[in-house]
Amino acid sequence: MNSKKNNIQRHVMTGISYMIPFVVAGGLLCALAKALGGYDIGNAVEAGATPFSNLNPFTWLGFWWGVNKIGTFAMDFAVAVMTAGVAYSISGRPGIMPGLVIGYCSSQSKAGFLGGLLMSFIIGSFINWMKKWRVPKWCQGLMPVMLIPLISTLVCGMIFLCVFSIPMSFLMTKFQAWIITLNGGAKGIIGGVIGFCMGFDLGGPVNKTASMAANALLADKIMGPAAAKIIGGMTPPIGAFISTLIAKKKFSADQREAGKAAFPMGLCFITEGVLPFAASDPLRFIPASVIGSAVAGAIAVGFGCESPAAAGGIFVVPMMKNPLVFIIALIIGSVLTGVIYAFIKKPLNEQDTNIKEDEDFDFNIEVQ
Repeated sequence: MNSKKNNIQRHVMTGISYMIPFVVAGGLLCALAKALGGYDIGNAVEAGATPFSNLNPFTWLGFWWGVNKIGTFAMDFAVAVMTAGVAYSISGRPGIMPGLVIGYCSSQSKAGFLGGLLMSFIIGSFINWMKKWRVPKWCQGLMPVMLIPLISTLVCGMIFLCVFSIPMSFLMTKFQAWIITLNGGAKGIIGGVIGFCMGFDLGGPVNKTASMAANALLADKIMGPAAAKIIGGMTPPIGAFISTLIAKKKFSADQREAGKAAFPMGLCFITEGVLPFAASDPLRFIPASVIGSAVAGAIAVGFGCESPAAAGGIFVVPMMKNPLVFIIALIIGSVLTGVIYAFIKKPLNEQDTNIKEDEDFDFNIEVQ
C-alpha cells in the first residue's frame, strides 16, 4: 500500500517539477506587466486578425501588453505540461503527446489542474495497457510513433469530452445561476460563497463559474461580488507563501522558492501561482485555501467593499469602495490559509526529500 502511494506521489511530483517553471516565469511576467503597464494591461491592444496584428511593441503600453501576452501563454501551458509530466512518469515517452493535448483541453475547458491530474493517470494507465497488446511483427515499429499516440489521444480525449466535459458544463451553468440568486440575501453570504469557490479548485470549473457569476453581476453595476472574486483569488497564493515562512522545515527547497514566487503573483490576482502546492497536496491545501478565501470574501463584501473592476489585484484596491476593509480582509484570509496549511501539512520525511523527477525528456530520433 505504501509502495503504491509513493509511486503516485512520485508521478505527481514529476509532473509538478516540469510545471513549476511555466507557473513561476509566466506568472511573474504577468505580474511585472500589470505592475508597470497597469492592472488592465490585457485589454490595452485591440484584437485583430491575429493576437499581435495591432501590436506596437515600441510604445509603453504595447511593450507591456506583449510581455503580459507571453506570460499568459506560458500560464496556459502549465496544466498541459503537468498532465504530460505525470503521464510520462507513469508510461514513459508515449504519454507526453496525449498528456500535452488532453492537459491543454483541460485548461481551455476550465477543468483546471484537478481535471488534468485525473486525466494524466487515465492516460498513463491506458498507455501501459496498450503496451501489453500483442501485435504483428510488422506493426511493432508503428506502436510507439503512431498507434499509441493516435489511439490514446482519441480514446482518452473522448473520455474527457464525453464523461467529464459535458456534465461539468451543465452543472456549472446551474451553479452559476444559483450563485447569482444569492445576491438578494446578506452581502456577507455571497461574498463568502464566491470566496470559497475561488479558493476551491484554483482556476478550475468551480473557480471560473464563481468568477463569471461575479462578472455578470458587475455588468449590472453590482460590484460587491467582484471584490470577493478578487480577494478570493489573491488569498491562496499569499497564504501559501505565508505557510512556507511559518513551517519552513515542512517544505522542500523547491517549494519554498515556489512560495516566494507565489507572493507577488497573489498580489496581482494570479491564483495559478499556488498550483505547485495544490497539485502536490490537494487534500490538505484546498481545505486551508477555501477557509481563508471564504472568510476574506465574507469580511470584504459584508463590510461594504466593492470593486468597479473585475481583475487587477492590488492595483485596483485604490479604486474600490472601502479599500481599507479589503486590505484587512486580505490579510486575515491569507494568514488564516497560511496558518492552517502550515499546521496540517505533513512534515517532510526522508522519502519525500529523496523523491526526484524522472530523467529529462529525451526526444532523440534515430534514423536507420
